[in-house]
Amino acid sequence: MSRLLSSAGLVLVCLSFSSCSDDPELVRKREEQKAEIRLLDGELKILQEKISNIPPDRSTEISKLKQDSELQQTQIATLEQEIERLQKQKTQIEKDHEVYRRKYVVR
Repeated sequence: MSRLLSSAGLVLVCLSFSSCSDDPELVRKREEQKAEIRLLDGELKILQEKISNIPPDRSTEISKLKQDSELQQTQIATLEQEIERLQKQKTQIEKDHEVYRRKYVVR
């Protein structure tokens, strides 16, 4: 069975080559097609190389970094408010201490 198929395939290949070689128009078309295939193959390889050089998508990473940045900005604002509150408290304590020192002078 496989012998029959291989024989039939061989006969078909021979017929296709003999029919192309007999007709000059078909031979010209075949050569044009081979040239176009080589051209397209070259373009395909160039495009595949360009695709492989494209950097990975980092939009999710950028989105995460933006969220982290917003969170840190909020934390900074909160800490700045706390610093301001503590400085006011320090100023008040220093005033109270000065009043205390005036009231109770060390002799």
